[in-house]
Amino acid sequence: MGPAALATESRSRTWNGSAPSEHTYAASVSARGQVVPDEKEDAGPPSSTASWARPTGVVWLLFFVASGLSEVFFRMAGISGISTLSGDGASIASTLATHQDAFRAGFAFSLILIVLYAVLMALFYRLLRPVNATLAVAALVLSMIALTVQAFGAVPQLMAFSLATGTSSLQAFSDSQSYGLMLFLFRMYLQGYTVALIFWGPFWLLVAYLVYRSTFFPRLLAVPLALEGLGALTLLWPPLAAIAPFAIVAGVAELVFMLWLLVRGVDEQRWRERDGLTRRVVIA
Repeated sequence: MGPAALATESRSRTWNGSAPSEHTYAASVSARGQVVPDEKEDAGPPSSTASWARPTGVVWLLFFVASGLSEVFFRMAGISGISTLSGDGASIASTLATHQDAFRAGFAFSLILIVLYAVLMALFYRLLRPVNATLAVAALVLSMIALTVQAFGAVPQLMAFSLATGTSSLQAFSDSQSYGLMLFLFRMYLQGYTVALIFWGPFWLLVAYLVYRSTFFPRLLAVPLALEGLGALTLLWPPLAAIAPFAIVAGVAELVFMLWLLVRGVDEQRWRERDGLTRRVVIA
C-alpha cells in the first residue's frame, strides 16, 4: 500500500469517528518525509497572529527609533554611543557640561533600547522555535549575554559623565588627569560595546540558519542576516574589521528583516504546522 493510500485510509478513519492512532499519524508522512497534517488534528489555534510576527516587527521598529534618538542626543552632548570619540578631554568635558540634559536623554534612551531588544529576542525565540527549539534557545542565550555586556558598559559611561560635569571630582587628580580618566572610561564603554557586538555574530548566524530552514520565511532573507553575523565576527580581528563595512551590512540586514515582518509577516499556516510538530516532539 503506497503513501497516498495510507493517507486516504487515515482520513477515512477520522470521518468514521475513530481517533487516529500513532500508526495512522505516522502513515500520513509522505515519501519525501514531509508531514501531511491530519484534518482532525489542528496544528494550532486559528489565529492570524499566532507567531506574533508583526508585533515582533513593531518592537523592532521601536528599537530603531530609540537607538536613533539615543545617538542623536549623545551627538548633541559631544560624544557617541557607537563610535570612537574625537577631540581632547577638555573640549569633550566642556561640551558635556554644557549639554547635560542631552546626555541624560541619550543615556535614558540607550537603556530603553536594551530593554526593547531583550523583548525582541524573546519574540525571536517564539518566532523561530518551531524550526529548531534547541538552536532557538542557543540564540536566545547568546543575545542575553550580549545585552548583559552592553548594559554593564553603561556604568563606565555614566562615571565618565560624572567626572566631566564635576559631579564626582577627584581632588587628588589634576584637571588633565581627570580628563584622561574620563576618556579612559568612555573608551572602556566602547570596548564593552565591541565585545557585545562580537556575541551578536554567532547569534545572527543561528538566526540566518533558522530562517533558511524554516518553511514560513523566504530563504533569501537568510543571506543578509548571515552576512551580518560574519561581519560581527570580523571584530575579532581589528585589521579585518577596519575594511569590512560591518555597520552598513548590519543596518541593511536588520532593516530588511524588520520591514518583512511588518509588511508580510510569516505564513501563519505553515508556522502553526511546524509549531505543532515541535510541541509533539517535546512532549514525546
